[in-house]
Amino acid sequence: MKKLDNLAGQKDVLAWEKEGGFVEWKVNIPESGLYNMAMLYYQLPGKGLGIELSVLIDGKLPFNEAQKITFPRIWKDVTGIRKDKRDNDLRPKTQEYPMWQEADFIDTEGFYNKPFSFYFEKGEHIIRFVSIREPFAIKYIKIYNKEEIPTYAEVSKNYTNLPATKNVLIKFQAERPYLKSDPILYPMYDRTDPATEPYHVSKIRLNTIGQWNWKYPGMWVSWKFEVPEDGLYKIVIKSRQNFQRGMSTHRKLYIDGKVPFKEAEDIEFPYSIRWYMKTVGNKDKPYLVYLTKGEHELKLEATLGELSPILTEVEEITVQLNNLFRKIIMITGRDPDLYRDYNLDEQIPDLTDTLNNLSKALLKQAQDFERYTGQKGGEAELLKRVAEQLRSMAREPDTIPARINNLRDSLSGLSSWLVYRKEQPLEIDYILIASPDSKIPSPTASLGTKIVNSIKAFLYSFVEDYTNVGEVYQGQRVIKVWVSGGRDQAQIIRDMINDSFTPSTNIKVNVSLVQAGLIEAILAGKGPDVVLAVSRGQPVNLAARGALVDLSKFKDFNEVKKRFNPTALVPYTYNGGVYALPVTQDFYMMFYRKDIFEELNIKPPQTWDEMYAVIAKLQRYNLEVGLPYQRIDALEAIDAGLGARNLFPTLLLQHGGSFYNKDKTRSLLDSPQAVAAFKQWTDFYTKYGLDLIYDFYNRFRTGEMPLGIAPYTTYNLLATAAPEIRNQWAMVPIPGVIKPNGELDRSTGASGTGCIILKKAKNKEACWEFLKWWTSDEVQTQFGKELEMLMGTAARYNTANVNAFQRLPWNKEEMKNLMEQWKYVKEIEEIPGSYYVTRSIDSAFSAVIYDGMNPRESLWRYTKDINDELERKRKELSVYK
Repeated sequence: MKKLDNLAGQKDVLAWEKEGGFVEWKVNIPESGLYNMAMLYYQLPGKGLGIELSVLIDGKLPFNEAQKITFPRIWKDVTGIRKDKRDNDLRPKTQEYPMWQEADFIDTEGFYNKPFSFYFEKGEHIIRFVSIREPFAIKYIKIYNKEEIPTYAEVSKNYTNLPATKNVLIKFQAERPYLKSDPILYPMYDRTDPATEPYHVSKIRLNTIGQWNWKYPGMWVSWKFEVPEDGLYKIVIKSRQNFQRGMSTHRKLYIDGKVPFKEAEDIEFPYSIRWYMKTVGNKDKPYLVYLTKGEHELKLEATLGELSPILTEVEEITVQLNNLFRKIIMITGRDPDLYRDYNLDEQIPDLTDTLNNLSKALLKQAQDFERYTGQKGGEAELLKRVAEQLRSMAREPDTIPARINNLRDSLSGLSSWLVYRKEQPLEIDYILIASPDSKIPSPTASLGTKIVNSIKAFLYSFVEDYTNVGEVYQGQRVIKVWVSGGRDQAQIIRDMINDSFTPSTNIKVNVSLVQAGLIEAILAGKGPDVVLAVSRGQPVNLAARGALVDLSKFKDFNEVKKRFNPTALVPYTYNGGVYALPVTQDFYMMFYRKDIFEELNIKPPQTWDEMYAVIAKLQRYNLEVGLPYQRIDALEAIDAGLGARNLFPTLLLQHGGSFYNKDKTRSLLDSPQAVAAFKQWTDFYTKYGLDLIYDFYNRFRTGEMPLGIAPYTTYNLLATAAPEIRNQWAMVPIPGVIKPNGELDRSTGASGTGCIILKKAKNKEACWEFLKWWTSDEVQTQFGKELEMLMGTAARYNTANVNAFQRLPWNKEEMKNLMEQWKYVKEIEEIPGSYYVTRSIDSAFSAVIYDGMNPRESLWRYTKDINDELERKRKELSVYK
């Protein structure tokens, strides 16, 4: 960090240009009490996510949420809504819009959603900021008490002498915002009602904003508008909230950066399947705002409103109940003996009192929730049911062991309830700024108009091509690309092709959104030229049958392959040729609960010997460890490959073993290294009793399984869908073995997808240019960032391009751990018949686990079958001559 004399108009600022490190200030507090904190900050170029930092006061965290406080970036649509050659609207391009902004320290991740209150004693204190993610600059920190916002009744007393406006009706379309807090708040399209503006019966018209994308507290959108004269105006919003059934969602209103009156802090949008006009205030008596002639800015921010204290309390109850549940299973285990008396009320002090208190608190929140929604039952029913369950357990604590599964389900239900209740989705078509006497238009079309448009839409469905994305070209220098996934992802690829690939190469691309049927298309002679995401096992199987182009024959192939992990091309290599480039790559990481490990004084294991010790200690408390295992069927085995279906490839690599001999003509699973790895793998289940099949996400969040190995993309799920354990878990490299030279070898296999060129492609050079472009550092980075802008953290991209991966929005600590593990990734070969290897390993494993067969005997028996199948496949395909 460094001091800058000037930055974007502010003098003497502190620029925090890299993640990590801390800065401290001494402050003198004149009076003991609670204070709010705010800072004036400026977003510096980074990875595009919110700025995160920790706050310590006198060397200590003032409360748990202070571990990670997020400050949003500002984004702006820079191109406007565009059209493709088929007359469909295209989303505008979004870029960061850096500007100085003052923001309070607010809990946007949890359920409080209000400025934090920090307690200071009178006197001198040290405030420390610790950078977690993204660079930024600070002008000042403000410690203050917020002034109470006046009510509308108080504000309106000043309206008596203000001029009245007449016959003014200003409309601005919501899909064309001025600024926004998140790039995910892009224009959407709605074709359910012809009154939506603009509308087309068959073409895509981006005519609304919001929907499920605008659901998290703290997300905001602003619009600029101009009024013709000074005066009082009402605000009317054409909106639809058909997402949270029976619930209202909430928005906070700002005019020119300020909340105009107290009631504007919580504008309620009730549930309705139809569009309606929401007047700020109510239809008969709207709340008026005074606006001067000229330009103004209106901002709507998602908020929890009156729901906030209910959710905050339910979250605290859930945390307490999770802790109590963990104490219970530490005594009873996950599957208690129903004929044993555990005396839980004696072993857990105040058990019955705790259950009764939690039951009463949960019932009160259920009642408050019913008052809030104005209806009984429904969403409050879960809270009442869990409250009754806890009360029943308090009356009869001896029945708790027999009801442990029900309690687990209730915990999972409460956690899901919290996540769902936090969401505040809303869709807006347009906003009206109108004089009090203005007549408001109808939000919906007439019945006759709807019928006519439904008939037209049906007829158009016979002629519109919904598989092609964007323009469709003809000619020699055109390639056909198949993309799997969703239409939004395909549209990102289409836009990127139009913006950078075609202009720089003059190669036109037809993009088709296709989910399956590649082999059938090849057999029918109707296949594409390029496929962007094929399963791990497909390239070698297709190459063995002469269906793919050998990419290693292109003159600049050796330069292109440097983009990937050194072994990333191994699964796509066959008979000396390479038939795919890696697109995605996923590998194992270890996830652990920091709070539970700290409570039990355990450190994350670095070696398998340490892992055994951790398993033993956790099992003493009836806690579990999760190791990856995925059942297969014959069809799955063909496509998915070997790398990350279970732990065996990882253990085999760490033992120095290999699946095949050098010529790839026989399996080496009967080698001493393979037998040792196989025995170690099966021992986890036969000797240590680990579960084969489990729901890691739910058991991890309840604390039953505080340690597990899983693909690193599990991070996306935990980060977005388990808010109650935020800041309480971490992702680190997996255990390894210490080699004779002292190195800790964390070798592991991987999974992923590749991109291919089909042999029938007419313009193979053009196809190769496209693959080079698609797998390049810049394009993979842009696609990953745009995908996350589109769908949030849940869609963080697992690109195989190493440089692109390092530019994605992982924080410094996460990136360090991921890169440490990635350097030990060693891909597994795919050969004709390798599907039989996957299936046979699973069969050998099952024979040991379920039939008690000796591991060595089981593996040797199935290795013979594997070699017989590989021999048969070589004869069938006439390979390895």
